[in-house]
Amino acid sequence: MKFWTGAGGLSKSRVFPSSLPARYPSVVEEAKLADELGFDAITCPEHHMMYDGFVTTPLQVLAAAAAVTTNIKFIPGAMLQPLYDPLEAAEYAATLDVISNGRAMMGLGVGYRPYEFDAFGYAKKTRGARTTEAIQAIRLATSQKKFSFEGKHYHYEDASIYPQPVQNPIPTWYLGGTSEIAARRAGRNGFPYWLANSSFERTEVMVNEYRKAGHEAGFTDDQLMVACHKDVCIGQTMKEAEELKELRLDNYDEHILGYGYLVDEDGQHIYGAGRDHPIYRRFMSSIFCGTLDLVIEELKRYEALGVHAVTASGNKKFWAENILPEFRED
Repeated sequence: MKFWTGAGGLSKSRVFPSSLPARYPSVVEEAKLADELGFDAITCPEHHMMYDGFVTTPLQVLAAAAAVTTNIKFIPGAMLQPLYDPLEAAEYAATLDVISNGRAMMGLGVGYRPYEFDAFGYAKKTRGARTTEAIQAIRLATSQKKFSFEGKHYHYEDASIYPQPVQNPIPTWYLGGTSEIAARRAGRNGFPYWLANSSFERTEVMVNEYRKAGHEAGFTDDQLMVACHKDVCIGQTMKEAEELKELRLDNYDEHILGYGYLVDEDGQHIYGAGRDHPIYRRFMSSIFCGTLDLVIEELKRYEALGVHAVTASGNKKFWAENILPEFRED
């Protein structure tokens, strides 16, 4: 099982104020450190027009990181695909792939913050269908010198992108949050599926839904890859781990509760919920707390489930020294 890691420090909150100008250089330094420590990939998210300091152009920032690294791969997580024309996104990705000599991946999400769609003039209600078509088009654009594509939202005839990427095609992951609707969409289309933070039990349900839809559409297990973001709090005791979780939730309350990140079973976004809301309680339960041995045991369950990669959160050096060796072949 591979281990991806976040660039770190990419959002700020009123609970943990920090310097916005220092944020972008920190991504480059975090990528360099992750590369030296042996992580397989580093992720970088995207959001727009907010005080919270999320990176607005993740592929540009990752290109800067490519210049100071050797082995680590780069994946925006998530790049808000409905805000881009697919050919535009494909050219950005191809440029990163050339700069990094074949280390680019794409992590594409549908987005959820309404003001971002309003600002860029795109309809939020069509974001799922447009992202599906975009991934199909990007696969073609990064695997053929000339291609045509006919969809409901995007149409291309004898189109080409320049530069041509090193990889053929660039690996492209669909970030589907935690809704079963998204899992089935990814499976039906044979997209590699990157699942948002969930408990193992919820992850198992989502992975089964994804694989079932994929198998029914004719895709094989080799084509149906799963990655998972996994929030963990590691302490020398359970009490210490739970205290770390509470500190993290103080930050999450602002970002998770306020902007529609939470989604119900019908795919509807939830705004302004409290900690007692059942969907938020499910989110809180997804943060795993434990000692080092318990965390390794939990991650082994994901490995047994056939998860391709886990996105690790927390101290990178600690993970590299204490957790990654447990999953590396001798």
